[in-house]
Amino acid sequence: MLKNDYVTKLINLESVKFKDVDIQKDEIRILVASEHDVGLCPTCCCLTSTLVDVKPKVYRDLHLSGRMCCIEIDIKRFECKGCHATLTEPLSFASPHRRYTSRFEQQVYECCQETNASYTASKFRINDKTATEIYQSMARQKQENLSLGLSTRIIGIDEIAMHKGHKVFVVVITDVTNKRVIDVLKDRKKAALETYMAQWDNDFKAGVQFVAIYLWGPYRSVVESILPNAKAVADRFHVMQNLNKALDNCRKQAKRENKNVDIWKNAKYVVPKNREDLTDEQAEMLDKVLTVSPELKMCHEFKESFRSIFDSKDRESGSKELSSWAISIVRSGVSKYYTFVKTLLNWEENILNYFEERVSSGFVEGVNNKIKLIKRKAFGFVNFENFRIKIIDCFS
Repeated sequence: MLKNDYVTKLINLESVKFKDVDIQKDEIRILVASEHDVGLCPTCCCLTSTLVDVKPKVYRDLHLSGRMCCIEIDIKRFECKGCHATLTEPLSFASPHRRYTSRFEQQVYECCQETNASYTASKFRINDKTATEIYQSMARQKQENLSLGLSTRIIGIDEIAMHKGHKVFVVVITDVTNKRVIDVLKDRKKAALETYMAQWDNDFKAGVQFVAIYLWGPYRSVVESILPNAKAVADRFHVMQNLNKALDNCRKQAKRENKNVDIWKNAKYVVPKNREDLTDEQAEMLDKVLTVSPELKMCHEFKESFRSIFDSKDRESGSKELSSWAISIVRSGVSKYYTFVKTLLNWEENILNYFEERVSSGFVEGVNNKIKLIKRKAFGFVNFENFRIKIIDCFS
């Protein structure tokens, strides 16, 4: 057998030395001894060697040779001569009141990050509840070390469905400047959002200059009331999303009026797509569809011209082009876009704020896509707090 000193180095645990090993069919138990003969009182900071008792304790450790591995150590308790308090010797390889080594918990945490609690529990031979508890404990500790006071100029406020097919939305607040998720809120009502953001540090709130928001009135109201120096920016992606919905309504009507024409298959994917992004086959399909319906062709041309407005060099030119586009819609009598024009008038100031900083929701949309992937990996979330911790941890 190897010398004890070599085995001590092999197991790589600080402040302990190897004593013995018990190898069973499915488990390896390594017996170690502490190198500490004295304790430091946390109350009066006095050293003491007065031993009260010694109790064995077992810690779950990383697998060894495909078998479950445990560390067994005799924990010493001392009595302080100064204040007569009883103290337990600290261990460098495990946190107080835990039954697992720190490196074991770290691997469980990392596995939960990439997969889910059920898979992690199966891999490490623990139950689902334990895997979830370890993950949440380490995730919360990590989040506590991150300061909200980290200055940021741009934040994003968006929403995503908690469950597919259900109208239950959660609010995702992101720090666009530092590429992280600040928090996830269960309630998207104005009062709940105001209460949450009002708790932010005054210096943090004063530093926010732009907020990219979904086109929903309460979000704009909260920004105006809580963030004194910030401008709400109507997200470019959602503006185009509204326009594409109006365009799709026109496509549906054209399809109803021309049912006998066999060109509508996959048209709903081709019509809203940017023309420069089309393949040759898709471009040919689009031309056939637009030939059938003059109204749809006009709507599509207006959609393409609207996209170019966001390329304006500054706020003033953007304002002129936006007004000109809206007037053209009214004069052309394209009724399918009238509701969208009303939306533009309602959100004009916020749309024009885009030209001051070119605030984009690219990071926010990336977060939403990652959230969808996380939900698929976890086969959905029943508990909102588990969902919230997972999202913040993945982007912290």
